[in-house]
Amino acid sequence: MKYRKKGGVLTRAEKKALWRSFNVIKRKGRKSYFLLLISSSAITIQGKIGFGKGLKDADFLVNAQAIFDALTTNISGFYTPPFVDMPKFQGAIKDFTNAIKNSKSRLLDSAAQKKTAKTNLYGVLKDALAYINNLAWNNLDAAAIITGAKMVQKGSRVSKKQDFTVRQGKNSGEALLTSLAVMVDGKYLKAIYYWQMSVDGGVTWIDLDDTDIANTMLIGLKVNVPAKFRKRAKASKTGMSKWCTPVDFTVQ
Repeated sequence: MKYRKKGGVLTRAEKKALWRSFNVIKRKGRKSYFLLLISSSAITIQGKIGFGKGLKDADFLVNAQAIFDALTTNISGFYTPPFVDMPKFQGAIKDFTNAIKNSKSRLLDSAAQKKTAKTNLYGVLKDALAYINNLAWNNLDAAAIITGAKMVQKGSRVSKKQDFTVRQGKNSGEALLTSLAVMVDGKYLKAIYYWQMSVDGGVTWIDLDDTDIANTMLIGLKVNVPAKFRKRAKASKTGMSKWCTPVDFTVQ
């Protein structure tokens, strides 16, 4: 059996196999000595911001705000003590927001100011990442700490599946709403899924029945009426997510 390099965490099966081999040697009367180093410090899951300065300004701002909000609300309780530069973080978001507005108005030197503001905000994001990775280091909840802060775990594959879809049901007036299930570190989490619809272009939203599965079937809807649908989910390790981008759909 091959064992992992020094500092690697053995699985339960590997531990059992190692002890079996130890007992075989004892029965044969051999004098052998084992130094078994099973160290929890090998938990080195780390995160990354998940986007760079090249991202479109509007999307960059939305993602930065999501990270700020996650650290501020601290629903999971992971972010204690808090990130010391939260006031600086808030100021950088405000500066970039104003810089975007000024750029759209084509004020003098606004393009250069926007570039500087974006660079400054990205610098704070990198500091926030260092804070998150410090919390995640040697922590069994490392993956939840990273994703809960709206950052991305290194090595994670980005799913190409659409996060939220709306499809026509089998019968008239029916619509099936489907979400990707909440997952952390490759494991599905027990979660509650919340659903809403709007028939006035998103001005007002109607709460639908929440579910403990990642889909819901709506019946008795008015046909040929343009509507918007959205969802969010809540799990103990990740807290409540933001509402997803609404999906436009007309039920037949």
